[in-house]
Amino acid sequence: MNFVAIIPARKGSSELKNKNIIKLEKHPLISYSIEAAKKSKFIKKIFVSTDGEKIAKISKFYGAEVIKRPKSLSNSFIMPDTAVVHAINYIEKNINIDYENVVFLQPTSPLRKCSDIDNAIQLFKKNKADSLFSSVSIHPFMWNVQKKWAKLNYNCKHRKRRQDLEQNVIENGSIYITKKNLFKKHNNRFVGKITTYIMDSWSVFEIDTKKDVEIVSSLLSSKLVKSKNIVIPKKK
Repeated sequence: MNFVAIIPARKGSSELKNKNIIKLEKHPLISYSIEAAKKSKFIKKIFVSTDGEKIAKISKFYGAEVIKRPKSLSNSFIMPDTAVVHAINYIEKNINIDYENVVFLQPTSPLRKCSDIDNAIQLFKKNKADSLFSSVSIHPFMWNVQKKWAKLNYNCKHRKRRQDLEQNVIENGSIYITKKNLFKKHNNRFVGKITTYIMDSWSVFEIDTKKDVEIVSSLLSSKLVKSKNIVIPKKK
C-alpha cells in the first residue's frame, strides 16, 4: 500500500493575509506540513497544490513538488477536496509514480508529533479502512441553543459526572487518509469505512486568525516541542 502526500494551499485567505506562508518560529506555516510528511517512512512523494507563486517557491525550498492549481479551483467557495482530486489527476497524467492512497494534510494545522502520520497510516492499514481523519477526544457538557437568546432549561438532578459522559471526537484538520480511487470517484475525503486517529489535545489548534497565530507560536516556543517531539521544519 503506497502513499503520497497532497497539501492544498491557495494564496487567498479571507481572514489572515498570506496565511499559508505566515511565519511561525521563523518558518512559513506550510513548511510544517511538508516537514511532517518528510518524516514519514510510508510517503513516497510530497505535493503542494497551489495558485500562489510565493507558496510554490517556499514549498520547493522545503522539499515538496508543486502542482499549479487553476484559478477555477482557487476561490474560497471551492472545497479543498476538489483541489486534491485535481492533484491526483495531474499526478496520474504527468508523473510516473505508483500509489494507492492519499495523505491529505492541511497546512493550517501545524501541530503534529513526528510519529503522527505514520501512526495514522498504520491504523488505516490495520483497520482496513477506506478513509481516516485525525481527531481530538473530548468529553464536553453540550448545551443545545436553538436561538441566540433562547432560554435554556436545566435540571441539576439529571447532570452526569464528566467520566460518565459519552466520548466524542472532533476533527482537528491535521491528517486525512483516503484510498485514491475512492477519493476520485466521490470527490470527497470521507468515503466507505471511516476510522479516526486520535491525537493529543493541543493539536486541535488551527491557524485562521491572528489570535491562532499567537497561541500556536506560544506552543511552538515552549517545552512541549521537545517533550512531545513536535515537528519543526528543517530547510532542505
